Amino acid sequence: MWATLRGAAMGALPPFLLWLALCGTASAAGSVAGLVTETPTAAPVGDDVRLAQQLARHAGQPLVINFWASWCEPCRDEMPALARLPTKLAGTGLVVLTVAVADREADAALFMQRARLALPVLHDRDQRLSRLWGARLLPCTVILDRQHRIVARAQGVIEWEDDAVLERLRRLLK
Repeated sequence: MWATLRGAAMGALPPFLLWLALCGTASAAGSVAGLVTETPTAAPVGDDVRLAQQLARHAGQPLVINFWASWCEPCRDEMPALARLPTKLAGTGLVVLTVAVADREADAALFMQRARLALPVLHDRDQRLSRLWGARLLPCTVILDRQHRIVARAQGVIEWEDDAVLERLRRLLK
């Protein structure tokens, strides 16, 4: 892991984001407490047309938006479970979107290809989206209800296939 982060730091990764990635690796994996319910609030709109198009395309559907990077080992570790969420929560209409933060498009695409994941990826090389959405460390996941209001957030790794996490998501997505 250190070699991965050090390699990322040698590239275009800002020191602040590197620090956040290191903090993210220290979070408690598997803790349902890591998925924090919030008072429903409107999702930040911003001026990113790509995200606005994705939100419009999935109007009326709950969304999981995951902020990640291909150089982030915890992000890579949790991505397959995130990709299986719509199947695990069949009947909810859940859609998983991903935002690759401070990452090279080719690296993100290569990871998705090698991991055989078919999730949409928005690229946020300049970190505008991640800042707007409050992604303070990676991975960061934001849960939106059917009205696309933020109802929960997870900073750090979550065990998305844990029964307690799945039950909590089911309750949030009703």
